[in-house]
Amino acid sequence: MPKHRIIPRLLAIDEPLPWDVYDANGALLLRRGYRIARASQRDVLLARGLYTEEDLTDAATPPAPRPLPAVNMQDPFHLWDSVMDELGVLLREMRGIEDFREQVEGLASLIQALARRAADTALAAVILTNQYRYPIIHSLHVAVLAELVATRLDWTEDRRISLVCAALTQNLAMLDLQMRLCEQRMAPTDTQRQEIQRHPKLGHDMLQLAGVKDALWLRAVLEHHETSGGGGYPFGIAAPCAEAILLQTADIFAAKVSPRAARKPITPQEAARSLYLASGGGEHNPFVAVLIKEIGIFPPGTFVRLANGELALVTRRGASANTPEALALTTPQGMPYAAPITRQTALKTHSIVAVIPRDQLGIEVNLARIWPTA
Repeated sequence: MPKHRIIPRLLAIDEPLPWDVYDANGALLLRRGYRIARASQRDVLLARGLYTEEDLTDAATPPAPRPLPAVNMQDPFHLWDSVMDELGVLLREMRGIEDFREQVEGLASLIQALARRAADTALAAVILTNQYRYPIIHSLHVAVLAELVATRLDWTEDRRISLVCAALTQNLAMLDLQMRLCEQRMAPTDTQRQEIQRHPKLGHDMLQLAGVKDALWLRAVLEHHETSGGGGYPFGIAAPCAEAILLQTADIFAAKVSPRAARKPITPQEAARSLYLASGGGEHNPFVAVLIKEIGIFPPGTFVRLANGELALVTRRGASANTPEALALTTPQGMPYAAPITRQTALKTHSIVAVIPRDQLGIEVNLARIWPTA
């Protein structure tokens, strides 16, 4: 197994690799001569851990045709930004990416690792990210939620890789439409509705043309808008696969808590309640209760008002869905604390009494200093 770790300075953009590159488990990632195309791809690869069989003791820094941005691995939000950038390139330029399937699987594997290492950071990163890249952020949000639920259910890693790949690519065929729908203030037109109805089948076909042969991945994308008992689209399948139902559950939750031009987002608490009621108290969809239990009613990244009047930011999930750990950012009078104070919301004096929209904060928050490194 390769033992020599490749450090950032040895990776240049648009220069042929001088060695074969492996991951931490010894699986071949990149062959000698491969050219890393962009900074986000480089960041994502470095986060996975890169190794070679060749001794790098005397390796010189390769020539770089253009300046390389610093890789700030101490800032988890920087890394999640790189994941989003990379996903955006993969989805929008898939026809020109020969190893599209392998790159999506690699991104899914990294998302799994980040969620396993720091799930609270993962949830906060997608909840707090600016929505100007909504289609990409939404796919990533669904992927993180689905991964956390599937892990709680003890699904195998291979099954979860297929699930996360499906989450990342489920809306492949309607990226531009998704952005327009996010921005427009009217209901979808008839033409837009037709495009929405077609996108699962079209996305499925696009993935096949790109070389995806994973039957579970493909089926989950094809069926992610089908519903148990029929009535979904595009085919009205009565018994969609479990992966598709889980994706749909995460998809609905993520959409409800995200802003649109025509409406403001609802709180995670309201989204959870809506999903739970729609599922008949969990009777028609077993994933709803698991999702709520896993992420909590107030997931990390939610700004809240505490019973004592403090403004706080939820940072970690708690022992129960409605008692997370939070950091108090301001005094009850609204003055920022010099250093945020940890609050246990299970205590009556620090219980959560309201969710505060981010655009109503009135203070600046350095998010990268609040969460540990990813």
